Amino acid sequence: MADPQTATCPQCSRIIAPEDTIVFRHGILGHLDCRRPRVLSAEERTLAFLYCQDHEVAECSTCTRRFRLRELVSQDQFGVRLHACPWCHTDLTDTIRAHLYACTMLPAEVRRRAQAARDAARSLVKRSLELRDAADVAMREAEAAIQSLRETLRKVPTRIASKDPGRQLGLLSYHVLPIHLQIGDRFSDESGEWEVASRPSSTAGGKSIHTRVRRVDQPATIDRTWIACERIHVRAPRRSLSA
Repeated sequence: MADPQTATCPQCSRIIAPEDTIVFRHGILGHLDCRRPRVLSAEERTLAFLYCQDHEVAECSTCTRRFRLRELVSQDQFGVRLHACPWCHTDLTDTIRAHLYACTMLPAEVRRRAQAARDAARSLVKRSLELRDAADVAMREAEAAIQSLRETLRKVPTRIASKDPGRQLGLLSYHVLPIHLQIGDRFSDESGEWEVASRPSSTAGGKSIHTRVRRVDQPATIDRTWIACERIHVRAPRRSLSA
């Protein structure tokens, strides 16, 4: 029997595989990075940074060497983050991801939600061409699973807190849809650094997202509107690890 029809990325026109890392909105799926369809998501990179910095996360089958995360991070000519073997340049993204979802250093709840988000995204790809109602359900499930993981990541990591109760956790970086902004999230543009001051709400039939923001150096707030499918690079609010 032939394989069922699958979705294609509107940017590169290639088939989206269930293992690819995707973005989605309004029923449209696409690759997060068309050049590297299986690149780590922002949430996966955050997990690796928080919990796996101090131990080996990848093994190169070609060089038979094992590496820590900091030994693999580099950038290509487009400024895209790579996770390649420094000796033979083999892409080690898949082996990092396999380590991440099995790593015992992740708290059980974090690992469970990360796996749920990954499973929901795979299911969305597989079900994306079903009847519209079924596809919409899959998309809502995926959005809920990813949002649940992001909310968990915004909490203080217990393993890091136990090392140094007095230190602070830096601003974690995310790419989020405007509807997922939270009060205290920060972002930058050509006019400076801004902080989200109110919960987002949708307007114009869900095509636009509205919220109040303020410059971090000024108390006054102003209106800010984004296209609903526009992704925003934000940093979560700084939290004390002793809290």
